[in-house]
Amino acid sequence: MSETPSQVKSEGFLEGLVELFAGLEDYRSPYAPTIQPPDNLIQELVQNASFKSGLVSATCSLPPGPLGILSILPELLFMYRIQGHLILDIAALYGKEVQVTKELLLYCLFKHGGAHVFRKIIEESSLKILIRPTTVKVFQNMLERLGLMISKSLIRKQFARWIPIGGAVVTGTFAYYDTKRVGKTAMELFSKEIHAEEIREMLESK
Repeated sequence: MSETPSQVKSEGFLEGLVELFAGLEDYRSPYAPTIQPPDNLIQELVQNASFKSGLVSATCSLPPGPLGILSILPELLFMYRIQGHLILDIAALYGKEVQVTKELLLYCLFKHGGAHVFRKIIEESSLKILIRPTTVKVFQNMLERLGLMISKSLIRKQFARWIPIGGAVVTGTFAYYDTKRVGKTAMELFSKEIHAEEIREMLESK
């Protein structure tokens, strides 16, 4: 059975996302924990990142038709890079940059659109976050489920590329509010206690 264009694009995107994580691992936030609650500074960072991702998305969406479609994957990866830096900056302000894992990055990026994907990996309560250890297979399954979700976003963006100017406004607005939601998720997450469940503890509980 041949793959559909959306499947090919989502797989290409996931490969790019893996490379993106490799780049984020080298990123060191210029921010440090603050004595006062960092809420105001975080709101400023979220606003700046939202404007930046909205501008990137709108600019990439300006070329119409097939040329614009070729820019979809770079646009998304640029947007997620901006959001990834935002997540790490927020974590640093709460003194938790060293606790950021790939699972937490994905959780912040995609929770608002697919919280169910992380149900077996991350448990969130009002006071703390519990991260369960993942195997390569579990992590791969999670990426595949995210890929299906991303395919829907790719299809929407394909349609927007055929709308002159208006498509750029739509995608830019979407990226702006998407980054706002990512910032809100990161702020709520890193303001809580983060606990990583050990593999040994999992085995003993079975």
